[in-house]
Amino acid sequence: MPEATYQVRVSGVIPDELLAELHDLTVSVEPPETVLHGSLPDQSAVVGLISRIHGLGLRLIEVRRLPAPEGPGGF
Repeated sequence: MPEATYQVRVSGVIPDELLAELHDLTVSVEPPETVLHGSLPDQSAVVGLISRIHGLGLRLIEVRRLPAPEGPGGF
């Protein structure tokens, strides 16, 4: 299965220790939330990210799988 693009919303600001691990994702702060956006290789990576967020005591607001882009390479 090819990588999928996800949007993950977390309440508050993500600590620097987690941000260092998320170098492949785009991080934007939209107070009072932080939004992560990017491709993850598989569902176990999604679950791992959610577990890491939970382990830091952050409140997960939303995880959304975004549609694949249309055009070359997209179906």
